[in-house]
Amino acid sequence: MPTRFIASFRKKLSLLNVSQWLYFIAIFILLMQDDQNIDQISELLWVGAIAGIGLIRELWNAFNRIWEHLLGKGLILVLYAATANFALAISALKINVITGIEPGPFIFTLGFATLIMLPFWMLLSTVVFFSVVLIAANLWLVIGVLLRIVRVKIQMHWEDKSFVFITMILRLVLIPYVIVSIVFIALPYARQIEIFEQSITFFKSAVQEGEENQQNDNVEISGQDSDDVTITINNRPLILSTLEEDQTKWLDKLIAGFVYHFETYPKSACQKLTNQRSLPIDENLVLLVTENDSELGYEFSVGPCKGNFPETE
Repeated sequence: MPTRFIASFRKKLSLLNVSQWLYFIAIFILLMQDDQNIDQISELLWVGAIAGIGLIRELWNAFNRIWEHLLGKGLILVLYAATANFALAISALKINVITGIEPGPFIFTLGFATLIMLPFWMLLSTVVFFSVVLIAANLWLVIGVLLRIVRVKIQMHWEDKSFVFITMILRLVLIPYVIVSIVFIALPYARQIEIFEQSITFFKSAVQEGEENQQNDNVEISGQDSDDVTITINNRPLILSTLEEDQTKWLDKLIAGFVYHFETYPKSACQKLTNQRSLPIDENLVLLVTENDSELGYEFSVGPCKGNFPETE
């Protein structure tokens, strides 16, 4: 009996796919952590990263299966077209915040800002899309397991051939760690894209409300007296630091520099100072940009367009 059991167990192990091995490695690292040891936060992020690779591999296969159908192609194209349009709108708002005028005259800057912001929004929409697919696939798997009890077999969309139920449990356990890892990776970039006023204050108030209403034994979100937010998973604190509101963002500097060097002109039909570059807004107004020693590096102002005509006697 022991020999037969070992042989059967080895056969099941041989049927494990790459994602299942990654889940087992991630859960092994997780079980080895000391709940009271805060210095192991980086290893908890490794848990999310390893499990995330497994999830991405499986969801990529699901993505390919969806893409094979005409309806799937349509849904995916609509999703990314909507994402691109949203990124374009955010870029226009970002330019407005930096320059202080409507983004209409900034033909090249609008494309540049959209280009550097689009990867973040594509990542965000992909995570949302894959999360929906993951939830739907796991629900389908649960239904399939329940139906097999009454000897009704339905086609499974996961590639698991052994330890199917255990793998499903591991996915559900590891998803919070994957989400936290994605937040840690995306948060520095998300800080740069922030354009809405008092968004950090709103986020803190939402966190404080979540502290009162959303606490459970596994995941807890809490606010601190400082600008930090703590996400606690299974008694393991992970601290997210928010950006101070008066700190200049490198993305703002990059866009402002692009406006100065590539969108505005050193010579103009309107009167201006020698060290200023200009961009016509309409027939009456002109945008003037001056390079200075401020945190942003540039000063934007609007002035009347007075014709730069040579004086004649």
